[in-house]
Amino acid sequence: MNKLFSILLLSAVIVSSFAATKISQDPGGEHHDSPLEEIMEEMKDNMRAARKLIDDAEQHPQCILHIQSMQQLAIDALPYCPESPGEDGLEKSKYEINFKRRLLVVADTLLRLELALHEGDTETAQDLYQRLRQTKKESHDVYNPEDEDE
Repeated sequence: MNKLFSILLLSAVIVSSFAATKISQDPGGEHHDSPLEEIMEEMKDNMRAARKLIDDAEQHPQCILHIQSMQQLAIDALPYCPESPGEDGLEKSKYEINFKRRLLVVADTLLRLELALHEGDTETAQDLYQRLRQTKKESHDVYNPEDEDE
């Protein structure tokens, strides 16, 4: 089962990297958020929506839709690593690979959260949601140290 999950997750990552959505820029030259910023803004919106629904079993189907959106957003974000603070070479590669690894941890946690909601296990769902919040905070400390939000 674990091997099957790993193969499916890897397949999804590979497929999504070929089909990564391009977010267009306005030709007028006005400042727009980067694709990663737009993805993370959507992720934040879905996280907030899910948080409000997670404790109400009757709302779990709607909460699952938000969780599934977040799963896709985590995969969509893979090609958009923030600029490395270090020089090119091995350190930059490690930085980018660790960014992708964190996103895959997020995707896995979201899959586990979805399963907990399907099973009606609100306590586990809450624990997994709190892990997501902690991962978000830790990731922002590394990849967006100027981010003072939350």
